[in-house]
Amino acid sequence: MRQRAVRSSRRPAAADALPQLPGYTVLNELGRSARAAVWLARSDALERPVALKVSQPAPPGEPVQAFAHEYAAVAAIRHPAVVDIHDYGVHDGREFIAMEYFPCGDLRQRLQHPMRPAETLQYARRIAAALEVVHATGMLHRDLKPPNIMLRADGSTVLIDFGLAKLVDSSGNDTALGVLRGSPYYMSPEQAQGTTLDARSDLYSLGVICFEMLTGNKPFHADSPMELMEQHVNAERPDVPDALAHWRPVLARLMARDRDQRFRTAGEALAAFDALAMIANEESANAA
Repeated sequence: MRQRAVRSSRRPAAADALPQLPGYTVLNELGRSARAAVWLARSDALERPVALKVSQPAPPGEPVQAFAHEYAAVAAIRHPAVVDIHDYGVHDGREFIAMEYFPCGDLRQRLQHPMRPAETLQYARRIAAALEVVHATGMLHRDLKPPNIMLRADGSTVLIDFGLAKLVDSSGNDTALGVLRGSPYYMSPEQAQGTTLDARSDLYSLGVICFEMLTGNKPFHADSPMELMEQHVNAERPDVPDALAHWRPVLARLMARDRDQRFRTAGEALAAFDALAMIANEESANAA
C-alpha cells in the first residue's frame, strides 16, 4: 500500500461526475453512499482492475481526512480475510482509496437467492475467522453487514469498509463512547444505546447475518432506524424453523441482548460453528 497526495488547481468535480485521477482509468460506477462513490477502474501501476472509492467533496474549510482513518486501520491488518488497499491519496479536494476489486460481488447479492444451511455454516465460519484476525489486532469493525463482506471466486470471504473501525483500549472498551454508528439492521443493543463496545458487538452482528442467511429474512423490521434499534434492545429474537433447531443455541449466544451471555471471542464462535458442522455430518451419515 502507498499513500500519496496529488494537488491540482482545478475545482473539485461534481458529486455525480466521472472522477479523473492520475494513474487510473475510471470505467463505471459500482455503488454510492452519502459520503462516497465506488468506481471500477484500471490501475496503471498494477495493470489490473481496482475498486476506487472516491469521497464526496468536503465542505469549504473542513479537513479532508475521513478515508485516512480507514487506510490506517486496514494497513494495520495484513491478511487475506481483510481487503487489500493499494493506494490512498487526495486529489482536487477529494480523498480516494484504491482497493482490491471483487467481481463476484458481496454477501448481500448472494442473499438475493436462498442459501442452504450447509452453505450458511461455511460463510459463518469464514466470517468468524476473519473477525478473529481483526480482533487480534485490537480492532473492532463496528459495521459488519452483508454489503461489507465480499466474495472471492475461490469461495473465501473478505471484510471491507473499515471506516467505522476502532481500536480497543487495554480495558477492552471502545475508545469512542456513546456514538451511534453502523447499520440499524445489524447493530448490537449496546451500540444502539451508544454505550461501550467490545468484540462481542461484532459477534452480535454476525448473529444477525447468520439469522438472515438461514431464514432469508432479517430478524427485526421497522419503519425507522430508531424503531429498529429499540427492537435490538428490547424485542424478543424471532425463532428459526424446527428444521434448524440445532442452530438455536448458537444464535442465542451470538444474539443475546446481554453481551455477558454471548460468546466472548470470535474463536469461541468459530468453535461453535465447528460443532454444528459435526452435528450436520453425523445427521448426513445417519440418513445414509
